[in-house]
Amino acid sequence: MRKDFAKKCAEISLDTIYLYSIIDIMTNMAGRKASGFASPALGYEDPNIDLNELLVKNPPATYFFRLESGDMSDMGLPRGTLLVVDRSRTPGFNQFAVIRHEGRFLCRLMKKIRGTAVFTNGINTIKPIVDETAIVGTVTASIKMYNYDISH
Repeated sequence: MRKDFAKKCAEISLDTIYLYSIIDIMTNMAGRKASGFASPALGYEDPNIDLNELLVKNPPATYFFRLESGDMSDMGLPRGTLLVVDRSRTPGFNQFAVIRHEGRFLCRLMKKIRGTAVFTNGINTIKPIVDETAIVGTVTASIKMYNYDISH
């Protein structure tokens, strides 16, 4: 290929030789055709995002919980939000928790009011009753679903 290139260069002007040499370098670089200069960010690409690695810290104790009602909308968790819940973590004050209250699973914010732990959605407050209320887990992340259709 280089001999053919040299023959072509002998027959054409210097400006064309420069153009051919750049094209030759670019098309033979790493056995592929180039369409311009390499990106200055080459080698600094972000790795693929693995949601399991990012959101699930304790796989055996983690599950997903979807909010089917709009009870938590005032707290920034609208209907259809997917919650990542870790059963191995105890919620602290001002953290979201999934609780079982009167046979239903609910997501609520754990607050401290007058020295007592309560669970609230911003409108109603649940005072834990030992036999009727149990903490199921701590919400560690939420994924908002836009245009969520409850029929799915």
